[in-house]
Amino acid sequence: MAERRMRLEQALASTRIDGHQPGAEFLADMEAMVTGQLSAEEVRRRIVERAQEADRRAVVGRR
Repeated sequence: MAERRMRLEQALASTRIDGHQPGAEFLADMEAMVTGQLSAEEVRRRIVERAQEADRRAVVGRR
């Protein structure tokens, strides 16, 4: 678990350097993956679902 946490912290630091601030849901999913509560595949599924939902809302908002 310590290695997973270290890898997550490194990835988050890198993305923040690039100017991206991860959202609360993403961070909660990452924490759940680090602690073994969620698999990487489940986290991926959740991220994709949130992105698809955001796309749907954006399309509806343009109408």
